[in-house]
Formats: sequence, C-alpha cells, structure tokens
Amino acid sequence: MSIDNSFSPKQVAQALRVSESSVKRWCDRGVIRTDRTMGGHRRIPLEHLMEFLESTNRRIVDPTAIGLSEERQRTRDELQRLSTALGTDSAEMQAAGQFSMQKQFETALLAGDEQQCRKSISTWYAMHGSMAPIADDLLAPTFHSIGALWQCGDVDVYQERRGCEICIRLIHELRRLVPEPMSSAPLAMGGTSNGDPYQVANQLIEIIFREAGWRTINLGSSVPLESLLVAAKKYTPRIFWLSVTHIEDEGEFLRRFDAFSRELPKVTMLVVGGQALTDRLRPRMQFSAYCDSLKQLSALARNVRSSLVGSGPQL
Repeated sequence: MSIDNSFSPKQVAQALRVSESSVKRWCDRGVIRTDRTMGGHRRIPLEHLMEFLESTNRRIVDPTAIGLSEERQRTRDELQRLSTALGTDSAEMQAAGQFSMQKQFETALLAGDEQQCRKSISTWYAMHGSMAPIADDLLAPTFHSIGALWQCGDVDVYQERRGCEICIRLIHELRRLVPEPMSSAPLAMGGTSNGDPYQVANQLIEIIFREAGWRTINLGSSVPLESLLVAAKKYTPRIFWLSVTHIEDEGEFLRRFDAFSRELPKVTMLVVGGQALTDRLRPRMQFSAYCDSLKQLSALARNVRSSLVGSGPQL
C-alpha cells in the first residue's frame, strides 16, 4: 500500500505561519530536503519536515494545514477500495499491512538505519495522526520482538540500546509536530523511579499528554521516588505519571511507592503503567488510575482535561 505523506511548500508555510516564498527558498537551498514531481513541483515528505523542524528548532503552529487528517481518510478510502476489489476484509488488510510495516521498521532499527526508521514512523504518524498507535502498535511489538531475539542470542545488546537511542531522537522530532499547549492548560508531570533507566516509554507518555493539550514536565528516568515527590509538591500537577518498566527490588519499591502515593498533593491524580506492574503487584499499590496501553492513557488524558475545562479555569 502506497501512502503519499508529503506536502506542498504552501501547506508547510501555513503550518509554520511563514511565507510560502521562505519555504521555497529553504527548499532550493537544501535546508529542507525536497522531492520533485514529474511536473517539477516541490513536495516535502513528512520525514524531511521532521528533520527540518529539529535542525532549525522550529515547531508546527497549525497542524491542520498539512492535512494529516485528510491523509488518514485517503488511506482508509484506499484500503476500502482495495479490499472490495480483492474480496477481503479491510480490517484484515490493514492489520496485514501494519504487520509488514512493523517488520520493516524492526529490520531498520536492528540495522541502525535511522533514515529508514524515520520514514517508517512518519508514515505511521500520517496514517494515524497521533503517538498512541505508534507506541502500542509499532514500537511496543518491535521491542518485544527484539527482546525475544536477544534472549535467543540472535541480536546483541548494543542493537537494542542503539534502537532505543534512535527512537528517542525520532520521538523528539515528532514532538515538534505538536503545537505548544496554552499557558492555562493543566499540568502533567512524571518520570521513572530509581533503578528504572528506560526512557522510551517516558518520552512517549509526555508527548501523549501534549497531544491532549496538557503542559508537561518530564522529570526523567531513574529518579528516586523521594525526589519525584519533592517535585510534585513544588509544582502540584493535576496528573502525575509513573512509568514502571523495571523494578530491582519489589519490597523496597512498594515501601517507597506507598510513602510517595500517600504524600502526593490531594489534587494530584496518580496514573501508573508499565510492564513491570504485574497483576500480582498492582493490588498492593494505591493509585488513581492504571493504563496498560498508551491508547488508554491518551483517552484518560483527554477525558480528564475535558472535565477540568468544564469545571473552570486551571492554574
């Protein structure tokens, strides 16, 4: 399935709130890597736009101008036409297409091919328009597969670590496609506790909140719960997220978590998630909400923000 997730200089100019002539000049100078159609017209692929935003420290102001929602509708229409012509179910065809794309991404990640990884993620973003499907349906199965390959001795540790670094850079680039939240938006804050060094999930959680219109403070990875509590008391976020991918000592973690959760500000919701929070462990913890996917977190963030907006202005 072919997806043309590229834009005209006019679309990019509107998205950045700059003149079209400026965008064309950047294209001609090579500041924005540009493709040309058979008729000689400039087209700017999403992955090249991501590179430009990162290298120039710019971000999208008007995301509707680059028409990603329209691209998603064209993708759905194309799937429907193909499934009708072939006599197959469009959902099955989409699942098969996504599985193929996920495997292509996995191959590129293991090879350290950052440009191909960027192209895969930008295509996925164009199809879905948010980070939650990228997290749940592209990154999560990829890293699960890489973990299984590592256990079998088919990949080396450096390949997984390098893949994490590539993903962190690409997530940071995608963040520039999300407009800055309003200064009056509610605040979400979070991180991972001591002994939990995993950064990818934490970066994804932050961008999920920003897509939902929240201001965010990412406190980073492997931070003692006592220090996370100091930050929560200082800034009083409406939501504090705790990503738990790895626990070194369950007893010690539960002891510190109990003190942390009891002393959080009363107005702060504590939202937890992560593969280390097993069915056996969660009943021993006190929290406001648990999300086992970033799609769930996205829905929660939007619902909570809507309820806060409905209750009046937020500080």
